[in-house]
Parts: sequence; C-alpha cells; structure tokens
Amino acid sequence: MNYHQQFHRAAIERGIPEDEVGKFAEFLRFAIWTSGCPNGVPVGRRGGLPRLPVGMEWPSSENGPLPFIASLDCAALPRVDGLALPADGSLLLFLHHEWADESCSIAKEQEFARIVYVPAGTDTATAEEPDHDEDMFCDVRLDFVGREYDLFATVNAELPRWFDDEASRSDGQEHLARNLAHRKELCALVGELWPEDNIADIYLGGYSVDTCGLVTENMYDTPETGMAEDILEAREKAGELVVPPDERQLRLEEEALRLMREWVPLAQFDPGDEVYIARFLIRHDDLAAGRFDKALSFTAFTE
Repeated sequence: MNYHQQFHRAAIERGIPEDEVGKFAEFLRFAIWTSGCPNGVPVGRRGGLPRLPVGMEWPSSENGPLPFIASLDCAALPRVDGLALPADGSLLLFLHHEWADESCSIAKEQEFARIVYVPAGTDTATAEEPDHDEDMFCDVRLDFVGREYDLFATVNAELPRWFDDEASRSDGQEHLARNLAHRKELCALVGELWPEDNIADIYLGGYSVDTCGLVTENMYDTPETGMAEDILEAREKAGELVVPPDERQLRLEEEALRLMREWVPLAQFDPGDEVYIARFLIRHDDLAAGRFDKALSFTAFTE
C-alpha cells in the first residue's frame, strides 16, 4: 500500500491546497512498530537464542559476547516508503547497551553492536549460549538471554516531534514547514488515518527517538543533530565554513534535516531497563544495497 498517496488523497478531498499537502508530506514518514501484542502473523522474535548460519560464531567484542536482542523476518514485515528492507531473509540484532553507551566515540561504540543479515535459504542452527561473565550488566534485573516471545507488526505514521511543538517555535521556520496555513488540520488528519499505537518493542523506520533535550530552540537531541554538530564543527576548524552566531541554530537545523534525508533509523528499542534507548541508523543507499555492516549504533542514557 502507498501510504503517502492515501494521505495525499484524503488531504486534497478536504480542500487543502496541493502545495501545502506536498510540503507537509515531506516530513511525514511511516514506520513499522513491532510488539508482543498479537496482531496478524509474527514478523520476528525477541529474546531467546538466535539462529545463526552454520559455522558462524556468536558476535562478540573485546569485552565478551554481545547480547542477542531480536530476529526480524524481512519477508513477513510490511512494506513502507523510505525503508528498503530486503525482500526476504532475516535481520539479527546484537547489542550490549551499557558498553555501547560508555564508549568514548561513535567509532568505539560499534564494537558493542552488530546487525547480522541471514539470506533466505542459509543453513542455520540455534546457537548455544556462549561463555560470559555472570555480571554482564550493571542492572542485575537483566539476563544475558532475554525472555523469548513473538513480535507482531503494525504500520504507524510519524512526524518529527518538534514539528507540532508550539513551545519550541521561533521566527523564520519556513524551512521546517511550520508556517503552513493548514498545518494543524494536516496533523489531525494523520492522527485520524493512523491512530497511534503506543505499544512497541522495536521500531523500524520513521524518525530517531530523541533523549528529550533540545539542541536548538526547535530540534531535540537525536543522532542526526549530534552528527550535524560534529560536521559543522569540523568544517569550521578546517576553515571551510564561517557561521555567524545568529545563524548557528538555523545552519545546524538545516544540516540535521539533510542528514535525516540521508539516514534512516533501521531499528530502535529499549534494551530492557527503561533508562536507555538503542538506535541503529543506516544510510538509505547502504540499506538498499544490503550493506548492514555500514549501520551505526547510537545508544543513549535517557534519565
């Protein structure tokens, strides 16, 4: 189903000008939300032991084996615009969120996160639990092998959190489409067409979950805003760019928006202790080419 066409048709039927609908739709994304609530056919499993390709060792880091998070059946997942998942095969997610969060750099964090793509038809076997320290987590409630259960999927519409946040609005927001005359009506229409389901264990696609802190007056702390800050700082240090103080927020927001168009959240989830958020991001071209080794982990402490 083409969800953007569905939205476009409904908005035009309500008499909203097509140019406004098109501008608004640039910010509208669709995500696959998976949870243990039965809803149709299973699309994967969370916890338990993974089925690894025969002969493949359990993904590990220098600190030890990485906890298995979930497996996702690409053939069973719904199709959504902007998320070019493989037509078949499985995605296996591994992450030690505490080690990842304690890393001193984005590059270092990748040692503690792994996405494994298993093509359809690959001979696999249920892996044995690897040897590991008993105190794998600071949070003693967490086990190395988590509770196993089926995941089911729904499709949800998403807008960036700052898009409809009146408290964070400032002047000159044309580039964020906040000056659209029918913005509130369009936001309401999205809610009518796709009522939000707040229950999800793993999110695929959509927007990056933020850590609630504002980076500018209009944008929250996400991997994209962090990367945008690093890029601007590097270009300034190299003498490639001079940003006047009164333009810094605008330039940061523009760079973050560019990165949001270049990257997509492949998988986001609570690792199990409700105080961290784990996020795997990947460039659209790498996702389409199946280069899952290019995905980056961005784990954050939320409290």
